[in-house]
Amino acid sequence: MGGLLNYSSDTLPVHHLASALVGAGFEVSRFRPVERTLLDTFDGRLHAAGIRVEVRKGAELQLIVSDGGPAPAVVVVDRVPSVGGDLPPGPLRARLAPLLDVRALRPTVSISGLHATAVRRNESGKAIVAVDLHDQLAAPPGEALSVRWTAEVSPFEGYAKAAHQAEELLGSLGLTRRDGGVLDLAADELAIDFRGHLDSPTVALDPAEPAAEGFRRVLANLADTIDANRPGTVDDIDPEFLHDLRVAVRRTRSVLSHAKRVLPADGRDHFKAEFRWLGAVTSPLRDMDVYVIEWPGYVAPLDPETVRVLAPVVDHIERRRAAEHVVLAGHLGSPRYRGLMTAWRAWLDAPATEKPSSKKEKSAPALGPIVAARITEAQEQLLSRGRGIGPATEAEELHELRKDAKRLRYLLECFGGLLPASSRKPFVQRLKAVQDNLGEHQDTEVHTTQLRAMSQELHGAPGVTADTLLAMGRLTEVFDRRRQDAREQFAERFATYDTKPTARTLAELLRGLS
Repeated sequence: MGGLLNYSSDTLPVHHLASALVGAGFEVSRFRPVERTLLDTFDGRLHAAGIRVEVRKGAELQLIVSDGGPAPAVVVVDRVPSVGGDLPPGPLRARLAPLLDVRALRPTVSISGLHATAVRRNESGKAIVAVDLHDQLAAPPGEALSVRWTAEVSPFEGYAKAAHQAEELLGSLGLTRRDGGVLDLAADELAIDFRGHLDSPTVALDPAEPAAEGFRRVLANLADTIDANRPGTVDDIDPEFLHDLRVAVRRTRSVLSHAKRVLPADGRDHFKAEFRWLGAVTSPLRDMDVYVIEWPGYVAPLDPETVRVLAPVVDHIERRRAAEHVVLAGHLGSPRYRGLMTAWRAWLDAPATEKPSSKKEKSAPALGPIVAARITEAQEQLLSRGRGIGPATEAEELHELRKDAKRLRYLLECFGGLLPASSRKPFVQRLKAVQDNLGEHQDTEVHTTQLRAMSQELHGAPGVTADTLLAMGRLTEVFDRRRQDAREQFAERFATYDTKPTARTLAELLRGLS
């Protein structure tokens, strides 16, 4: 928090400091119990944006939001917000909700203790500097911190001299100074990283290292991501946990498919099948998540009355989602899942590599040439299939092309540690444009099929009227129009990707790997 300074002492009692502040003209309040909790998302979005959201529970529940400016925003709330929609209506929600998106707010660091405020005022009675006194500091579940009390100086804009005088007073008493507030102090002691968890598929790699070592390190990093996102998925904190878990599973399967002549075939085939199972059991819940997240955009083209009569469909989706979550939580706590991840870690730690396929292969292949060859093969497959798609091509072929694009992108992301970011990022952006188009086509086709199935399920259900079924038909038409638009845009998107500049960028990317 910008501007805050902390002072503490191993020898001076806090009440002596309070007396010294009174002698210096400060008004000191009584000490009262208070709990302070810093909120952020699992991936530290607020910290990355330079924003802090604190919940302070004392005589009332306060939400304190600061961005390094001169004064934080303080709002009294009824409950601790968990998602953007829980924030008080107004500028605060308008600013933070888009940043949070679907991610939930969760406690990052919490402390409890006794709190008093010392305020110094000028001749007009205006507060010009404050010192917050925190005594008997403890971190849940009641563990005392090594620093029992601190004094936190809060400067006010336009009164730098008063803040400096307060700092001089605390320094003259022999107090130790450190930057940041009391929550920073607690986070440092508890080894809490405000940056949150970052699900990056990229690890440090050397093109000259044995390919097996590089592949195993990439796969171990993806295993970390799966493990990190499992608890949030089981606890249903927010849908991004499941999304990130599924992406890590898909990347794992893709890397395994490219590990021929690198990792042993028997283990490769076994774990590909097991991760295929994991991907399959996570799909039904993700399908429902997508409906819930995207619903406002899906129904935006419809008139308000049509949206209103679709309420039973929303209820049906939410019930289905709740049921699918129970099923998935069971899978993620099952012996099969635990056995998979235990065996997977053990296999990745094993030193075995694929045996040479011929007498010419006397030594283990280097990582760089292997990755360059796999990326080249994936690009050639993508271009070959894409060039063969025309207006009459079956939709299934576009779905296969989408898989080709994902395989190429996963290679570029997972082995990004070998590739110069200056070339990789523009190339991935070109590829992503094609992927987005293919994703829109596939998703709307799947949603059309699912919505028709739901229509059959809801036919005759309590509260479902003929108007609801007709509205579902209109929504199906919306999906179908979006699918047709994506199909019509495909040729242009692919032509923009299938160019000589794209080929040159790829060649530049791979130049240092062979």
